[in-house]
Amino acid sequence: MLTENFFQKPIDNSPRVCYTVSTLRVVAEHQGDLTVNSTYFEREIQNIESEDLRDFVRFFFNERVGAWFFESGASASGKYHPKFTQGYGGLVRHTRAVEWVCEELLRMSSYAYMKAEYKDYARVACLLHDTRKYGSGDTEDKECYTQHGRLAADAVAAAWLSFFDQGEAPELLLMAIRAHMGQWVEDRDDRPFTNIDRLVHMADYIASRPFWDIPEIRAEYENDALAQNEALNKAILDLAP
Repeated sequence: MLTENFFQKPIDNSPRVCYTVSTLRVVAEHQGDLTVNSTYFEREIQNIESEDLRDFVRFFFNERVGAWFFESGASASGKYHPKFTQGYGGLVRHTRAVEWVCEELLRMSSYAYMKAEYKDYARVACLLHDTRKYGSGDTEDKECYTQHGRLAADAVAAAWLSFFDQGEAPELLLMAIRAHMGQWVEDRDDRPFTNIDRLVHMADYIASRPFWDIPEIRAEYENDALAQNEALNKAILDLAP
């Protein structure tokens, strides 16, 4: 039986998102998993042509990404990302925006003639590029920021071996994740080199400009959060003493 204190931990006063992802996981221990983190990105995942890669991205979000990712804003300082990616769930909204920009850039001649396999690598890199931005476990750790591209690539490489049971993750995919910060990456060896690298970096850069907004992403996030919150509230009523 869960204690009463457990049921008194709203993340803020918002009626939309009343419990943290950490809370979801505690409830899951008692009643099974009630949320699928990859649901937030299902629209973007469907852009990936390879079914194996679609399944891998779902696996990674659901099994290898800390709770902080779904709770944090895109920018620790609030200076370098648009307003709609700030606050609770902002990093989720930023990630979606990066993939949307990637799809637009893929229409340009510079990228339109890339092999379908390479386009998929770019899409996957856009979705997973910030999954180690502020930590690896469920606790936020902003000391990870300076190396988060490399840390995310390492995590993807490890998850790839676990998910596929054979073969290593494509270096083109890993490099695109490592290089997504472009000229601001700490290790010069990780600066963009391939066309895939440049595509992912440019998508991230454009999506991070502070002067724009994507209302559709904000609206869809709120709908997803409401649906998950309703499932959690029902589970809490079932478990409450």
